[in-house]
Amino acid sequence: MRTVEVRSRCGHAPSAKRLPLGSHHDALMTMPFTKAPEDMTQTWLSPLSATDERRPRPSARLVLALLVVANTACVTFPRASVPPSQPGADAEWIAARDGQRLFSTWQRPAEVRGVVWYVVGPECGSAALYPQLTRALLSQGYVVTTFHPRGSGFSPGERGDVDADAFLDDFRAFHDEISRQYPSLPLVLLGHSAGAAFALELGARTKPDAVILVNAAYRLRATEGMTPTFGQYLTYAANLIFRPRVLTVDMNSDPSAIAFGPDRDEGLALQRDPLVVRYFSMRMLLAQQRVMERCAENVARLEAPVLIIEGAHDALVDPAGNDELVARAKAKGSKKHVASDGGHGSSAVETSVEAIVDWLRQH
Repeated sequence: MRTVEVRSRCGHAPSAKRLPLGSHHDALMTMPFTKAPEDMTQTWLSPLSATDERRPRPSARLVLALLVVANTACVTFPRASVPPSQPGADAEWIAARDGQRLFSTWQRPAEVRGVVWYVVGPECGSAALYPQLTRALLSQGYVVTTFHPRGSGFSPGERGDVDADAFLDDFRAFHDEISRQYPSLPLVLLGHSAGAAFALELGARTKPDAVILVNAAYRLRATEGMTPTFGQYLTYAANLIFRPRVLTVDMNSDPSAIAFGPDRDEGLALQRDPLVVRYFSMRMLLAQQRVMERCAENVARLEAPVLIIEGAHDALVDPAGNDELVARAKAKGSKKHVASDGGHGSSAVETSVEAIVDWLRQH
């Protein structure tokens, strides 16, 4: 495992204590933020200028309290904008709408009947996703494609602190690329955890033919070893107000705390993968939280049927949230499938291959 010495902005070495959060490629979804007050959310939405009259003015007592918290926990992690490794020769690069070069990979069968896009969040790694499902989809005539938005995976960009609008616009740019290459074929969006929230965000604004959500990061529940303490919430608030763009949150600190074996093993492997973005700014986490909160609204806007995969051993996602999403899906054929041997990670997908392929045959 690569070890990096980190210095805080305060000029001293940070405490060895890290956030006791779960660790896998969508681990940032394990942080169950309470809904931030409107003045805090407006902080990152408004330009970060001291002269901007729209920027909130916290009370003197709040400022003092948060300064004390910030002074005791002002850890800063190093910034990077270049991926630590390069993809293989099968990589295909597309241009974002602003010209940014972005990574994608495609697997194409001899006879094509449709396209399945694995929609991922900002913590994608170097390993190929869902090899068993991919083989099954290819055998059924589906093109399988994966795309890394800016600042994630193999795509360049500020890692852990990407502008929210640009990040979402990258998904739309790749949707345009799929439409250009396969204009008349059905498109299936498949997203897991944070990726499920982004798949819904995209699907509500486009017209996919089907959507598969795996352990969608909508409603989360407190989990031992993964829920921040009250003091950590204060630290988040201080960073959000005073240092919203600084990389202050380690989202992959302790995967050994995960109880379910397959999720724990996957988390440890992802922690060793240098391509996985691990450190995030509060403004990016809050932006992603807002996408999560729109899941129910977005699923109600879909015209396509929705299949929700729920890992029976998922300790992070509240099953009530999955039930709500199914209830709000209006297209005929929408349903939930429980993966009896699946957890939160890829095990929920790989143990549901037959159920996924059968559902696609029907739609």
